[in-house]
Amino acid sequence: MAEQLKSKEVSVKVVGLGNAGGRVVDSLAALGFPANRFLALDTDSEKLQHCQLAEKLQLGESIRRGWGCSGDASAGAACLRAAKDTLAGKLADTDLVLIVSGLAGGLGGGGAPVVAEIAANAGALVVALAIKPFELEGLDAQAEESLQRLRGIADTVVCMPNQTVMDCQPNGASVPECFEAANNLILEALLGIGRLLRTNGQMNIDFEHFHSLFTGQHAESVLATLEVMGDSRPRALMDAILRHPQLDAGKLLGQTDGIVLCLSSGGDLPMDEVEEVVNHLRDAAPTAKVLLGVHSESGQGDGLAALVMMPKPTDKPTAEADVEADAEPVNRLEELPVNSSPAIVIETPPARPALWTAHQQQLPLINISKGRFDKGEPTLLNGEDLDIPTYQRRNIVLN
Repeated sequence: MAEQLKSKEVSVKVVGLGNAGGRVVDSLAALGFPANRFLALDTDSEKLQHCQLAEKLQLGESIRRGWGCSGDASAGAACLRAAKDTLAGKLADTDLVLIVSGLAGGLGGGGAPVVAEIAANAGALVVALAIKPFELEGLDAQAEESLQRLRGIADTVVCMPNQTVMDCQPNGASVPECFEAANNLILEALLGIGRLLRTNGQMNIDFEHFHSLFTGQHAESVLATLEVMGDSRPRALMDAILRHPQLDAGKLLGQTDGIVLCLSSGGDLPMDEVEEVVNHLRDAAPTAKVLLGVHSESGQGDGLAALVMMPKPTDKPTAEADVEADAEPVNRLEELPVNSSPAIVIETPPARPALWTAHQQQLPLINISKGRFDKGEPTLLNGEDLDIPTYQRRNIVLN
């Protein structure tokens, strides 16, 4: 019987890359996260020694000589590929691989896609938790490039933006306080995933359903943990879900294919509260499949906590869109009824005509006889006959 129960357990392994990933994985091991193995991977030997509980794997000893990758993603990828066989052995026979990595680091940004590839080849569901850098680090472009590579290989990627945490801190918060707040947010998210993986809850989420929802997505997912207190907890929890900045629930709930909802409280949850929460969620997302878990956590208190996770919908072209894309462009104004007019019409002004240039010709002027005055005395001034027009006296051609 014990062997049968053991065979039903989900095999989970957590891999942390670089300094940020290693710290998180070591903390998860200390907090009792339900995983079979914790791995901390790094090229920086000094930072790797800070991990006390996770299994440490030194990378690139001959290439990096115990130093970090200095933000070089190609160097990080090369170090992981050199240890591919070793890592494949450690990730064999695994149902779920959780990858924790910073996106801007050399080992994290370059190595996380390699770890995802190794885990996928081993047949595991690959969920990556990617940490975006603070804006002041000026690494947004590098992080986005790393995210694109990771998203193309992992089944789903949950982005944790450090900047969002920083924006919520009070003025004057110190650097260690900001980093601690960011780490706490990451740990809360991962512990929420750990809760839904447990099989000792009052209602458990079937891993096969979780697997079918996220496998092969190659897209991002949103994830958040929330807790409400006081009266009307189901309504308050739904309000918190709709307001949560990471979930963007007002937009995503009507589009997502599925929602993972894991509820927990310090005591036994009343069934009518659970039902009310689920009904609120189904009203907001009528077409989504809801995966529900309910757990009792000793020491949690009277609050109602929830983990919410859902894949972002992917933009897939439809057959109709493909037909329209291949069709000849159509002047939409010609399709309007005779008596209708578009709301906004931008008319192209007619081309300005070229300036008309007159071609003047020489006037046919000739000397005209003075008639009866031809024999008169000329009017002279400074030797010029003033009776002769000026243009003739000075040989000026009139046009």
